[in-house]
Amino acid sequence: MAVLGRLSIQSKVILLLLGVSLASIGTVAWIGYDSGRKSLDQSLRERMTAIRSAKSLNVSMMLDALRDQVIAMSDSQTVAGAAREFTAAYGQLADATLAPAEAESLASFYTADYLPKLNEGRGGQPVLEQYLPASAAARYLQYHYLAANPAPYEGKHALDAAPGDSSEYGRIHARFHKEFARTVAIFGFADLLIVDPDSLDIVYSYAKTAEFATNLEVGPYATTQLATLVRSLQGHKERDDFVVSDFEKFAPSLGQPMAFIGSPIFEGSQLLGILVLQFPIETFNKVLTADYTWSDAGFGQTGECYLVGPDRTIRSRSRFMFEDTEGFLTTLADEGVARDVLERMRARGTAMCLLPVDNACVEEALRGRSGVMKTRGYRGKPVVAAYGPVELHSLRWAVVTSVDESEAHEPTARFGRTVFGLASGLSLASTLIALAFSNLLTRPLRALTAAAQRLGAGDTDVSVPIHSEDEFGQLGRVFNGMAASIRKQTEKLETQVRENDELLHSILPASAVESRRDGDERAQREFADVSVLVAEIVGMEGLGTPAGESRALAVLTDLVAAIDEAAEAGGIEKVRTIGTTYLAVCGLSVTRPDHVRRMLAFAREIERIVGIFNRDHHLDLAVSIGVSAGPVVGGVVGRRRFLYDLWGETVAVAKGLSRQGDAAIRVTDRVRERTGELFDFLGPFSVAIDGRPAIETWSLKG
Repeated sequence: MAVLGRLSIQSKVILLLLGVSLASIGTVAWIGYDSGRKSLDQSLRERMTAIRSAKSLNVSMMLDALRDQVIAMSDSQTVAGAAREFTAAYGQLADATLAPAEAESLASFYTADYLPKLNEGRGGQPVLEQYLPASAAARYLQYHYLAANPAPYEGKHALDAAPGDSSEYGRIHARFHKEFARTVAIFGFADLLIVDPDSLDIVYSYAKTAEFATNLEVGPYATTQLATLVRSLQGHKERDDFVVSDFEKFAPSLGQPMAFIGSPIFEGSQLLGILVLQFPIETFNKVLTADYTWSDAGFGQTGECYLVGPDRTIRSRSRFMFEDTEGFLTTLADEGVARDVLERMRARGTAMCLLPVDNACVEEALRGRSGVMKTRGYRGKPVVAAYGPVELHSLRWAVVTSVDESEAHEPTARFGRTVFGLASGLSLASTLIALAFSNLLTRPLRALTAAAQRLGAGDTDVSVPIHSEDEFGQLGRVFNGMAASIRKQTEKLETQVRENDELLHSILPASAVESRRDGDERAQREFADVSVLVAEIVGMEGLGTPAGESRALAVLTDLVAAIDEAAEAGGIEKVRTIGTTYLAVCGLSVTRPDHVRRMLAFAREIERIVGIFNRDHHLDLAVSIGVSAGPVVGGVVGRRRFLYDLWGETVAVAKGLSRQGDAAIRVTDRVRERTGELFDFLGPFSVAIDGRPAIETWSLKG
């Protein structure tokens, strides 16, 4: 009270106004923040529940559609006739025999083709005797439709009629296979099978994978979900019965997750067979992941929707493994996931049917309950998850939509910061109003101080208003001139930095630029798998007359510019051009799984560009191109005047292939193996490069 007694009336009024204003602002701000926080949390729960419900409905509709398809197909006269005829024809092969050479060819199909691929997809060491079919009919059919079929393992279905199969089965197969192929293509099934209900022999398979013609009672796949499904349908007496199985790592599909749905085939009251449709999980993945565009579909930075099976493993793609495989596997290793599980995930490139997801929301969903809760995600991070079941017949999956708790609560935190900022602004406004009259004389100085603080913080677009001709006005003019001078210098500096950055990107790949920014002047780095192209322009020496040297340089400049544009359009990085030699790489700065395909397409584009230049300029140029794939080392050469270069066997081989003298696109055996289904090649040709042992090369067909 003694202190208040010594204050002036003006000061007391200022304190009263400030006290009332600040108390009112604080109360209103807290009420608004608390109400907004609750509304945002409720909105988050409703949005996540809506997404989970929509995804559950989509999955349920897809399962219902599969059910309707298998029932409708099993009820068709075509399928009934096929079941009757295939079963009879299969039985006629009970005494079929194979010649010794044919038996050896069948065994070779398993040992050289199927079992090695199965080992890659599932791990372990498959034994031939466990997979080689035992019955005469199975051996006969697998020889003619698998072993003697020249198509690759995943393409055996393309064979309508086996040339060596003169049996009744062969004639029936040629008649029905095309019609079933159309059905499979329309509905996107992985396979369509017909099973004898008495013997459980697979009498027909569209895909012609390793389960074709085997027995599901005692054969190599008798313990699979497929066999369980077929056995459960043996005793069904209703025409519209069906059974659906969960996804499993199916051996004939080389360990890829597959599921099955089946229905009995009746003719009148007679059970003729069992129709089974095999479908991959990829169709469900596209629905759950919005075709792998989580951010565009409103999932934010960490949100996703996924399925979990009864065994508590994930049934769909993990967003985090899709976006950053190695980082994701490292996180799982830190969380204690078994090493063998991580290795299988790395080898297969997916976590489906492997990654354990065993938390409270999954348990609740598998019990048939729905809701929203905070729990621990499969990466070990706290998440907000909306969960619920999706069911068909006896199959139940958990559908979980989750987002990291930190991201989920970011809108609330942002709202809190906004409320605090507004409250602070209002408090400041109240203080300024209360102090306006008492601080009238110091207003110019405060404005100058605030402007100086902004200038010190980096805001060069600042000036102070001039309202007088006194010392404050003169000081304001001096400050405005100084700020304008600093602004001009800053703009010049920013322009220079931008120009330098553009120049650096025109010389070096993006990865090298980033490395130099991080302090690595040499930017040297090893790249495990890239594609390298070396193109030699042949025929430029014919333009080298004294009158034609300028023309030759102009033509070469325009030609390289056109090739550069094609490289940029195809995702190819130009490394350098020396004379008539063009060096390019794909998969260096940006990891591209299809870098080999892109590079071969780019090579063909170079040939096309050279052809256009020959036509337009009446030239006779040619291009010799070498393409190889593998590891390289890249780095910056020089200190003041520098360029980027690549080293390694991969580069040396590409250069050697480009210097063979004739116009062709030559590739290594590794390139051919990785693009054999997309391009046609001639060869192999044995080529010795720079004193090295001769290697097998191939030429790309024109």
